[in-house]
Amino acid sequence: MVLAKKQVALLLGTFLVTAYVFVQEAELPRTSEPRVLTVDNAVQQALDGNINIKKDSIVLAAAKRAKVYSWNSIGPTLTGSAQYSKTLPGQESAGAASNAGRISLTASLGVKLAPSLYTSVRDAALSYQKAEIDYDTAVRTIELSVRKGFYSILNEQDKISLYEKKAASAKSQYETNLAKYNRGALSRLDVLTAQVSWQNAQFTLESASSSLQNTLALFKQTLGIPQEEPVSFEGSLKDMLNLSTIDVQDVEAQSPTIASLQAQLEIAKNSLLASRFTAYGPTLSAGYSYSFQTTTESGSDWNNVGTVSLGATISLDGLLPWSNGAQGIAARKDAIRTAQLQLDDARTTLQVGIQNGLNKIKQSQDNIKLLRSSVDLARQSYAMTQEAYTRGTRDLLTLQTAEDKLYEAEINLSSEAYNLISAILDLENTVGAPFGSLIDKGDSQ
Repeated sequence: MVLAKKQVALLLGTFLVTAYVFVQEAELPRTSEPRVLTVDNAVQQALDGNINIKKDSIVLAAAKRAKVYSWNSIGPTLTGSAQYSKTLPGQESAGAASNAGRISLTASLGVKLAPSLYTSVRDAALSYQKAEIDYDTAVRTIELSVRKGFYSILNEQDKISLYEKKAASAKSQYETNLAKYNRGALSRLDVLTAQVSWQNAQFTLESASSSLQNTLALFKQTLGIPQEEPVSFEGSLKDMLNLSTIDVQDVEAQSPTIASLQAQLEIAKNSLLASRFTAYGPTLSAGYSYSFQTTTESGSDWNNVGTVSLGATISLDGLLPWSNGAQGIAARKDAIRTAQLQLDDARTTLQVGIQNGLNKIKQSQDNIKLLRSSVDLARQSYAMTQEAYTRGTRDLLTLQTAEDKLYEAEINLSSEAYNLISAILDLENTVGAPFGSLIDKGDSQ
């Protein structure tokens, strides 16, 4: 009996422990795999969820709808009417045969043809073309921002990796010096110096990590990714270090700014033509109406009447130089001249921008060559200083200075790689080339 009670108690205890473990595991937060972001799928993610792009797509759809139905002003006008009339008692005219009511049913079909029809259709087509350009520009603006943000995060991650190495090295140095101090082989000053260096490295690392978290939060917001969702970035700035010279001679310039100004110029020319049509052009009209008329008298028959009308209207307002029509034409001519000047200036600005972009890229590539050499020299200097410090021929401050120069050179190299990719992206945006196309042209050496 005692044995049975012990077995029951053992089983009950096992059950309770198992249930407790199950509940604890159920309450543990489930860690999901981080979303892997490449520069291309980050761009697509941003375009799919960006509010401004969605609003611009509505504007584009409206412009397309206006283009498709721009011919509707030539459509016929069909009207129908019914009328009943009767003279009030005591108001009959002298000699009136009767005071019967009169019924009239009329159907009319009319068509009006104005020379402005051509300009209206063309204006809708030009407006849709400009809406497409504006939409593409908005998309490119978002893509440029996302690509720069993506590579900026890669740059910050590279810096943090270097800061982590520096902090780990400073901590190791401090622990080594502390051990030597405890053995009486090192002064207290060297230990304090190493400790300050370690704490400063740790502070720099924590500051950089905090800055990266803020950048990540904004980047997730741009892409429409929940803040609590972990992400990882697939890519490297090191690919930029061996990029050959960028050349745009074979790249067809398709500047969105130029395209937009060209569309504005065509719209201004079309507006001038529309003003001239309004001032000088005739408006033709044609109509046909058919009516049935009868009275309420007993035995009254229906009378059928068909009417055809043709007309032409010519405005003489444009012949007067002080008239609104003539002044409107003059204003449209001024708008054309202004648009042409803006287009000419934009073309000049484009050439200057391309040259400045190429110069900036070349300067960045030259800086990368110098910085790579500086990293190699700093690495050799640090290795030699560390060996000398171990032998006791160099002090701790000299070693720390050599280490700081090494990490500074590596951070500068990573930053310059980011500057190079940013300059290439800006040049691609200037010439209107697809993003990444100039990088593909500049194959690694």
